[in-house]
Amino acid sequence: MVSKKNKKDNEFSRFNIVTSIMLGIFFVIILRLVNIQIVNCELYKQTANKQNHKVISTVAPRGDIIDRKGKKLAKSKQSYILTFTNTKESEESFFSTMDNVFKILDANKGIQIDDFLLKVKTSADKKKTIYSFDFNKTVDKKTQNWIELRFKKDRGFDDEVIEKLYKDIKKTDLKSEQVKKVDAALLKITPEQVFNKLIKNYGMDEIVDSKNKELLRRYMLVKDTLYMQSYSGYKPVNIANNLTKDAAGIFQQMQPEIPGVSVATEPIRVYPNKDLGSAFLGYISKINPWDKDKYEEQGYDISTDYIGASGIEAAFEDDLRGTKGQESIEANKQGRKIKTLGEIETYPGKTVQLNIDKNMQYAAERVLDAVLLDLQKKGTVKDVDMTNANRGAVIVSDVNTGKILVLASRPGYDPNLFAASSGLTTEKYDEYLGPVTEKMGLAYIQKRGLVNIKGILTDDDMAKSKEEREKILLNYIFPLDKSIEGNTTIRKDNNDIFPKATFNLATKSLIPPGSTFKPMTAIVGLEEGAITKTSQVNDSGPYNTRYPTLTAACWKYNDQGYGHGIVDIQTAMRESCNYYFYDVADKLYHNAGENKKGLNLIAKYAWKFGLGIDPNSNKKPSTGIEIPESFGQVYNYESSKETLASIHRSSLVSKLQKGKKSLDLESQKESGTSKEIDEIKKSNGGKVKFLALIKTEMKKDKINSYEVIIKTMEIALKELTGASQTLKNNNYTDTNIRAMAEIIYSEINSANTEINSAANAYYAAIGQGFNVFTPLQLTNYVATMVNGGNRYELHLVDKFLDPDGKVIKETKPLVLEKTNISANTINIIKEGMWEVTSVYGGTAYSTFKDFPIPNGGKTGSATFKEDIQSALGRTSFGYYIGFAPFEKPEIAVCVVGFDGGHGNYVAPVAKAVYEQYFKAEILKKNPKYEFMVDPDKETSNINLDTSITGNGHD
Repeated sequence: MVSKKNKKDNEFSRFNIVTSIMLGIFFVIILRLVNIQIVNCELYKQTANKQNHKVISTVAPRGDIIDRKGKKLAKSKQSYILTFTNTKESEESFFSTMDNVFKILDANKGIQIDDFLLKVKTSADKKKTIYSFDFNKTVDKKTQNWIELRFKKDRGFDDEVIEKLYKDIKKTDLKSEQVKKVDAALLKITPEQVFNKLIKNYGMDEIVDSKNKELLRRYMLVKDTLYMQSYSGYKPVNIANNLTKDAAGIFQQMQPEIPGVSVATEPIRVYPNKDLGSAFLGYISKINPWDKDKYEEQGYDISTDYIGASGIEAAFEDDLRGTKGQESIEANKQGRKIKTLGEIETYPGKTVQLNIDKNMQYAAERVLDAVLLDLQKKGTVKDVDMTNANRGAVIVSDVNTGKILVLASRPGYDPNLFAASSGLTTEKYDEYLGPVTEKMGLAYIQKRGLVNIKGILTDDDMAKSKEEREKILLNYIFPLDKSIEGNTTIRKDNNDIFPKATFNLATKSLIPPGSTFKPMTAIVGLEEGAITKTSQVNDSGPYNTRYPTLTAACWKYNDQGYGHGIVDIQTAMRESCNYYFYDVADKLYHNAGENKKGLNLIAKYAWKFGLGIDPNSNKKPSTGIEIPESFGQVYNYESSKETLASIHRSSLVSKLQKGKKSLDLESQKESGTSKEIDEIKKSNGGKVKFLALIKTEMKKDKINSYEVIIKTMEIALKELTGASQTLKNNNYTDTNIRAMAEIIYSEINSANTEINSAANAYYAAIGQGFNVFTPLQLTNYVATMVNGGNRYELHLVDKFLDPDGKVIKETKPLVLEKTNISANTINIIKEGMWEVTSVYGGTAYSTFKDFPIPNGGKTGSATFKEDIQSALGRTSFGYYIGFAPFEKPEIAVCVVGFDGGHGNYVAPVAKAVYEQYFKAEILKKNPKYEFMVDPDKETSNINLDTSITGNGHD
């Protein structure tokens, strides 16, 4: 039995122990508090602030793009985005969280943002995993290598390579040769090796065997973005954008189960009319890696920001982008915002108001689409095969200001697909931006039965097997792109077979104008006094020129065996009589002295109308439009010399290569040892110098005598072949040198004869030969003709507005040139164009005969490549140019259908545009008038039968 004393002692001892423990705990707590609040007060204060108080950048809405009446063509709207913030808690449950996220995304048709270069795909039989780098539209090998190297270096792969190759040398101390070796080693690291290394780097080792490779890559997308953004401070990672409202609600409800994941709102670009106006609006895209430094300096966030990539979006990026804001927030332990502590508001970009009329644009695009589809379905009409009529363009301008009211290029594309990472599918990418492949080329050849058409294929080729003929055609029509090193799959579309939705045909396609150029020839004839309004010629058959080697005939004689008979300028315009305009060209050339002046006479006037520029002037080749354009040139002596000399020089290179003793004048790739490279450089330099000498001889106004040229070429050939060891090894004899000099003389003589031929002026007069322009130039030319002779600078943009609608800057009309063409000449031209649309027999009469607004126009057709276009599966361009109303013109139009056959086939597009512009006036005259389209209701009532069965050739 324990005594009471001992019991009390034991109780006291236990009390003392508990008390001591409690005192110890309190002492530790006090020490900890002292450490936190006094000793390391600032440190813990900063840590707490860092964890709970964040400063984040807020995206500014891009400025709106609106039409002339204020209708929105591009705008920004708030969209739901899904983000992930890396915190201690969210990191611990990362994989289970992402599994939930992916499940919800997939169920709601949301798409994870995926700009990751490294792609992973499981084969159809599930037995093999394919790893690759996807360079999208970048097909140039040098650029691909640069992107791949940047990708690997950004993720530290170069550190390991440098450690292995140059253990004791710092990265910054490497010499250029050492850097090249490091780069070469990096390029040898396979996509699969990169994938496996990143699995390890991103802490995914433990799950690698339990998940399929595609799922691992989805985790990797988030992990990699976290890593790449780790140097930017606090910044959530965007997992998906443009979520539906329902999907956003599900994610918000599930937040307790998905730590680190939040739903936020952010402005995204929206094009409410989809593909309408895509040719001038352009699109936005992520910043290319090679532009990283440039845009970072301008304050862009490379990982998330979009920039204008084409069209108005690109041309006015600085105006549209707006100014970012900042938000100071308090965040919880999961990284989610609890409240806003302070904010600097974003400032929206400027509104860009265009001269475009949305309703006219709608009419132009929808009717052009219908016309092209109708032509494809009709196939061959009057021996013209239009099955490839899948492209076209329309331009409409205000003739008195230069404002562009319509600019269409078809097919179009939906810019919305570029505005979000989830939008542009592989299929759409291939359609819009993908290169031509062998499969595409063969399918085109087979579908059109081109193996049975001579032109490209010779008589000997036609005896070969079908497969052999297909191969010959494939390599001719779609040759392999040799600019891509080691390329065996990407082919070039040199003959413009396939439609390219992102290429603006309205501003960048350089094509012959055909008979739409005839009013220009008539202007020159009238102004130079070669013809008058009453001048007549008898089109009775072939045109007998002053030059026995040159013969020509009108289309009517070629088609029907007889000509137009007696024609004056009005009849010639109405029925598009080639014979009449050959005669104008003949008179002009003769009256000018049958020399360079005569060959340049038409060009001298055409330049005033914006159809090219004098090559000896310092004028800028531009219409003034704000988006990228090409600028075509009318036939002129100087430009043709350069073109024809280049053509004949290429022909000569081919002939010398195929001669009995071949001479290779192609420059070779500089590769091999230093000695070999020096030899190739020397040889290439000699070839360039030799070909330059030949071209100079070709371009002389009058070539030297046979003896002088032969002697000059023999000396040059001996110098060339003697200076290159490769050529010296061919052991050329004096006989060989003489034979090659003879071939060269023949080509020089042929080139010079063609350069100085009067035929160039005849072809130019009817819009063929060397004449090539954009539809934009042709519209400006029509406007200049009918407005009194003033050529205006063309503009898409009317004004810039601030977010409150106040005008900041306005575009004023600017006359670039006064042509000083007489009023009498202009009236004669207008009358001739009126007969085209309003008098029976006019080539566009069938389209405009019942149209209530008097107007004028000109149809045209221009061959693509006359001798082989059928063998290519192509046919003539179909043109229509016009103006309305007749008395006091307000608008000018140009419509072109690629492979459209004849101009009267596309004339209904111009009519549809007129209907919208003159809608109120038309309804006053006829309240029951049936319009081709109703842009407000987005309906149509298009009847195209008359355009196909109408009178005329063009």
